[in-house]
Amino acid sequence: MSDIRKACRIVLLITKEMALIAGERISIRAERRRSVSHYRQIAMYVCHVSLQLSLSEIGLAFGRDRTTVAYSCRVIEDRRDDRAFDEFIAAVERLAYNVIIAAEVRHDG
Repeated sequence: MSDIRKACRIVLLITKEMALIAGERISIRAERRRSVSHYRQIAMYVCHVSLQLSLSEIGLAFGRDRTTVAYSCRVIEDRRDDRAFDEFIAAVERLAYNVIIAAEVRHDG
């Protein structure tokens, strides 16, 4: 498994765990299928914004097209107008960045 794929997987796991901790304070879609895709959208956004991975790299890591990653980033960016959601995303960004740095997962492959 490439380092980029590992980093993306770590971010997705962090996103899921933090959403469980945050619970009712943030609005994550309740339906399981939708929540799984929403977690993935958040993770893709964090990988792009915080880890500065390209849309193509993220797409490969998640098994999605780069246009799907771009769409996910727009969806999450639009939701950041909600203060609680913005704080949640900021916390995921900080934690993901620090975990990736501590784990010494490189961004170059």
